[in-house]
Amino acid sequence: MRTSISKRVKLFDAWAANYDRLVETGSAPISFEGYEQVLAKVVKLAQVREGMRVLDLGTGTGNLAARFLDAGCDTWGIDFSAQMLTRAREKLPQLHVVLADLSAAEWPMLLNQPFDRIVSAYVLHDFDLSHKVQLLSHLAGRHLADNGRIVIADIAYPDQAVRAQAQTCWGCLWSEDEHYWAADETTVACQAIGLSCTYCQVSSCAGVFAMERIL
Repeated sequence: MRTSISKRVKLFDAWAANYDRLVETGSAPISFEGYEQVLAKVVKLAQVREGMRVLDLGTGTGNLAARFLDAGCDTWGIDFSAQMLTRAREKLPQLHVVLADLSAAEWPMLLNQPFDRIVSAYVLHDFDLSHKVQLLSHLAGRHLADNGRIVIADIAYPDQAVRAQAQTCWGCLWSEDEHYWAADETTVACQAIGLSCTYCQVSSCAGVFAMERIL
């Protein structure tokens, strides 16, 4: 597991210098189709107000975090790539950045505070469903403020059947090492840990989940 993470850190460190250019020019992988619309949907569903504290998981170069900073939020970004965070600091000096691995059992003490919104974009497909659920349970139990909301954008499909069709269509472009979401199984899994879950498909291969504690 640690070897795999080490390889991914090296991959993202190497990708950092060109990441924004690839996204802006449309040269990123096909899974980034509708990238700007997806990020905009995260912000809309987050329903933030000025002064809210926001945690961006896998913040990368800060493209999603920037939108919350623009909305007047106290925004924090966590990532395991030092080079990605260097780019984020250059672009967004006001962003609080934390170098850490989302899969670690313990996160830095800096993050031991309640966040009104926890958001993420194109990150959690590295986790299989059971690990996604473990992370969501951890977030809701230890980092989400009362009346808080978790909003996750990623490569995702409305149900398992559509995901299977997409896998056939993608052919060799489909990564067997990644775990793309299906909203039907995700909704059931979230309910089992006390989270309500709604889903919105934004592009042909990406959508946004909004989650809250079930009262």
